[in-house]
This record gives sequence, C-alpha cells and structure tokens, in this order.
Amino acid sequence: MRLVIAILGVAMFAAIAALVSVARTGPNGLQGPPAPTARTWDWPAAAPTDPAMRAHPRLLSGFIIPLGDVDVPDEEQYLPNSPREYRAGYHEGIDFPTAAATPVLAAKAGTIVRVDTAFAEWTPDEEEAAFNAALALGFTRPATLDRIRGRQVWIDHGAGIVTRYAHLSAVAPLHVGDTVQQGQLIGAVGSSGYREGGPHLHFEIRVGEDFYGDGLPLPQLRYAISAAFR
Repeated sequence: MRLVIAILGVAMFAAIAALVSVARTGPNGLQGPPAPTARTWDWPAAAPTDPAMRAHPRLLSGFIIPLGDVDVPDEEQYLPNSPREYRAGYHEGIDFPTAAATPVLAAKAGTIVRVDTAFAEWTPDEEEAAFNAALALGFTRPATLDRIRGRQVWIDHGAGIVTRYAHLSAVAPLHVGDTVQQGQLIGAVGSSGYREGGPHLHFEIRVGEDFYGDGLPLPQLRYAISAAFR
C-alpha cells in the first residue's frame, strides 16, 4: 500500500512540474516576458472633500505604471496642475524621474495613434524664442508644448481615452494602427524636447481634449490618480 501511495505521489509531482513548465514557456516553448506588476498608491482613507475647481468627467482605472515596478512620485511638482513658470503654463501629466534608457511599457492595451520614429531636437535659440513667446503671451501654445514633450508615443484606449509617453530617447518598432498589449515595450526613457529636465518619463492620460485631473485640488488629484492605477 505504501508503495502504491509513493508511486502516485511521484506521478502527481511530475504532472504538476510539467504544467508549470508549459505555463512558463508558452505554447511555442519560448520564454515569455514576465507579467507587468502594477504599483499604486494606497486608497486614501476617505474621499476628498475639497470642492473641485471643475467637474471631472469620471474616475478611470485599469492602468499600470508604465515603468513597471516603481511608485507614483509624491512630490506635487511631478503631478498634473503644478506650475511651469519658465513657459507660463501648467503640467499636464505625471513625471517619473529615472535612468535614461529605462524601458517604457504600455499602461493599457490599445491602438498606436502616434509614434515618433523620426525626431529632431530644436536648437537652443529656437527653444529660447519659444519660451520667451510663451512668457509674453501668458500661456504655452499647443505647438510649443508638443515640441517640449520631445519624442512621443500615443496610445488610444477607446472611449476618448489616450495615453501619451513623452521625452523618449527611442521608440519600439511600432506603426500607427498597431495594437499593443498592456505591459508591451513601446520605448525608452530620455530627455528629448527638454534636456534641462534630465531623463524622465512624462506620462499623460488624456480624456477627450483635456488631461486627467485638470483643475482638481491636490487631495482629489491624488485620489483620481490612485484610482487610475488600480
């Protein structure tokens, strides 16, 4: 009887090992990339009570942080709505300071609607002229803001939601119309468009023509960002 139990135990162990092996290698026997790990803020203890400066359309969710195993910065200067006095404007995304060439991942599955395979840096004179014009106007023109963001990839997630990945040093071999999966490699961190900022990923979630969190007081903004990365 003990011999039978021992034989059954060995057979069961072999079957489990085989299943684990298949799960790791996939149907083609190739080692697949590890599943992306979403890192988030904890939920705030309670919903914020400060009145919003403007009504936000809705809370979003289901995104992963596009650098993998990192946290959203706590500092207000890295978040949407923080002032950018050098160009008389406001920040429209989340900045993730990190090493140059760090892989950038798709925060959610979607369709590529922009990929800057060719990008030319502007000259110091062009940059200075653009910033001086912004200061004179009291706001940053959209074309100037786009140039500041440098090399970019944009992904359309449907329902008017688009994510933007900016200041990239390089992009993956992608084309407009390609479908990408959550966690797929789309580029690498750089400082294109605004060298003074150093290497970092500028990440935006766009809701229609607006950016996610536009005008929200800081407690509500952090609540909305926390919701997005769950």
